[in-house]
Amino acid sequence: MKRSEPRRPTAARRVLLALAAVLAAVSAAVAGPPPAAAQNGVFPEVYRRESFLMQALLQAEAGDFLGDGRTGLAVSGRNYETNEAYVHVLYWDGTDFQVVWRSPNLWEPASHVAIAAGDFTGAGRTQLAVLTDQRLRLFQWDGGAMVQIHEQPGMGAPAEIGVVRHPDHPYDLIAVSRRQGVDLDYVPRKSIELIGWLGGRFRPLWETETIGRVRALTGGDLTGNGYSEIIVEVGNNMTPGSVQIWAWRDGAYRRLEDAPLRSAPAFGLATAGGGRLLVVADDRGRAAVYEMRDRLTLLGESAPLGWAVASAAAGDFFGDGGVQAVVIGYPSRLHVVQIVEGR
Repeated sequence: MKRSEPRRPTAARRVLLALAAVLAAVSAAVAGPPPAAAQNGVFPEVYRRESFLMQALLQAEAGDFLGDGRTGLAVSGRNYETNEAYVHVLYWDGTDFQVVWRSPNLWEPASHVAIAAGDFTGAGRTQLAVLTDQRLRLFQWDGGAMVQIHEQPGMGAPAEIGVVRHPDHPYDLIAVSRRQGVDLDYVPRKSIELIGWLGGRFRPLWETETIGRVRALTGGDLTGNGYSEIIVEVGNNMTPGSVQIWAWRDGAYRRLEDAPLRSAPAFGLATAGGGRLLVVADDRGRAAVYEMRDRLTLLGESAPLGWAVASAAAGDFFGDGGVQAVVIGYPSRLHVVQIVEGR
């Protein structure tokens, strides 16, 4: 039996097929590729240090601290036996993180050392705010050294701290959690307070309503409106919690999202990719990456890095156009996870 010839598409069908191909290409270009480092949804750990810098690492923060366009890493920590507390600024040299600055000893009994990076005074450069219970200090690179440019009495040093932009303020704001009491089970209930530069000093400027027990905090433009949302992880004790997004709407901060993303508490939050990617590091040692579409959508996560995560930061630390997440783990572990491949 003679096989029939395949049917050739009509002229109209050829036009429709061509149009569909063009639309698919345009759609792919608009959506953009997902982070390219994930293999089967797993982001690789590309660097690790144990017993790094100090006995206990407290917090990590990313910023262009030297003003040369590169992303550096600031880390706060303690040496308990010698009553020392320092902030280190480090830069990647191609194979390792090298210290370019260490703060004076900031030790205060029982005080956390909280850090935030941003342009808080309108100087046009990245500044490093360091909060302890007794003092709020501001450091800035002057071209040859990191110098202290401001100090005032402390406003507390919460472990939950971030940086946001508000539509009614010209500079970056320091976002911190504030305890507003306890519930019937004696679980702390907290709000988020925004501290900004006004009249030559830092002052409380805005505050959210009481949210709950905030365990992690960051800021980022997840919605793409040009300003920062406040992003928090909320939960009780060591049970799984939820990630909430709060945005300034109609004269107040209002909750846009409340998503139970992780099966363990998340103590590390950071944003990257212009604030559009959210890194969530949970207490089982996984760094997961989400993107805000209609809702927070999982793009992938790392293999387990080890339990007891304390903090996370994200940026192009390697200077190759990619994006890495730095995860700090107890007592002084430093992990780097590749999110977006560089050159």
